[in-house]
Amino acid sequence: MILGICDNDNDCLFREKELLEDVLKELCIEYELHCFDSPSDLEKSDIRFDILFLDVEMEYMNGLQAAELIHKKHRHTLIFFVTNYEGYMDEALNKHAFRFWVKPINRQRLIYGIESAVKEINAANTKLDVTIGKRPVRISMNDIIYVCAQNKITSVTTTDGSFEVKEPYKNICARLNKEYFFPSHASYCVNLNYVVKYTNDEVICRSGDKEYSIFMSKRKYREFSSRFIEWMGENI
Repeated sequence: MILGICDNDNDCLFREKELLEDVLKELCIEYELHCFDSPSDLEKSDIRFDILFLDVEMEYMNGLQAAELIHKKHRHTLIFFVTNYEGYMDEALNKHAFRFWVKPINRQRLIYGIESAVKEINAANTKLDVTIGKRPVRISMNDIIYVCAQNKITSVTTTDGSFEVKEPYKNICARLNKEYFFPSHASYCVNLNYVVKYTNDEVICRSGDKEYSIFMSKRKYREFSSRFIEWMGENI
């Protein structure tokens, strides 16, 4: 696993590096760790990170801008934002934050976050086998934003477009990865990786410059909210 840390506060960088290495060794995870004290050095790097820890407030370019550039090159890099200010959370979610933590990083929360990230990375290789038209297709589950029922067919919306699958919605949902797919409605199942906000009547997902409004059932709202908070690691 390839990880990176970017923080222009050298003391914070050193502490985060020590904590992260200690946790990775405890979890028996083989790793390669790269540290950067400026976002400009990170920007120049050609390393394809599995996980990247970014400070939000940095000179020249903040962590939110750096995350956008990283995702343009490697969209499956999992971003952990680390900051002194909770006020950045909404904007961080818009940049597909895998986690958003206020400094100092809590050890138990880090363990939970790393374990969740490992599951996410392993799931990246999971495919959904469907038939589109008469052609068998394998879709990466990481690329699916949401699926929804449309009469006797299922619409699958991905980062590359939407597809109609002549297969019952329940059959498709049963094969989706339960780690990060969750129903917001009886007819909609959402990939939590793309959720940027939600209310009691809609879920907003974003991929690149595209935004998607997905139905939220009032009956599902509390359960969905609880699952999303748990998935974000806020229950630690």
